[in-house]
Amino acid sequence: MLPDIRAAIFDMDGLLFDTESIARWAWKQALASHGYLMRDDFYYEFVGRDLSWREKILKQRYGSSFPFDSVTAQRIEIGDRRELQEGLPLKAGVLDLLRQLSNLGIVIALATGTSRNRSIRRLTNAGILQYFTTIVTSEDVAQGKPAPDIFLEASRRINVAPVQCVVFEDSCVGIESAFSAGMYPIMIPDIEQPSPEIRCLAYQVLESLEQACAVLEQRLGARGY
Repeated sequence: MLPDIRAAIFDMDGLLFDTESIARWAWKQALASHGYLMRDDFYYEFVGRDLSWREKILKQRYGSSFPFDSVTAQRIEIGDRRELQEGLPLKAGVLDLLRQLSNLGIVIALATGTSRNRSIRRLTNAGILQYFTTIVTSEDVAQGKPAPDIFLEASRRINVAPVQCVVFEDSCVGIESAFSAGMYPIMIPDIEQPSPEIRCLAYQVLESLEQACAVLEQRLGARGY
């Protein structure tokens, strides 16, 4: 059973929005234009990570002279162009879950490795910005996921103890981060499936946010929130 939950903290990419396919494509395009090849299995090392981690592993793979800033700027430019042209679909169950949590009086926060400006743009375009009491990005903390910093900062800003926070994540490093923060991580896998070790850290692994709606209604709603 979930304890006295007062807040829900969400990751964004791959959880609220179907972003990973565009992000993977954009990285491949940007790398190719600079003469580098990226395989899908290498991209999986990016999932849930902040830019400092990506810079580290790209330079490990391609050498210390790898033009990280140039590749990253191009990746953002072409990814954003495609995103704005084609739209960025919400994952199934997002709206219902946000409404449900709001109706239950649960404080909602965002903890994402994506920049603040891009996060706000995505939430605004989707019409869901108003649900989030605070937005914490990797720009706001010393260390990105799997360090617990980003979730602890969200907890501090909303003044809710970590043990009273449930976290929704699609990545393994996000689950590690939330667990280390002393919260209750729920994983909804996107392109990355949980290992047995990650399953042990997760409070639950669900197939979708639609399934999360049913779980929370049963475990929170029944207690009179």
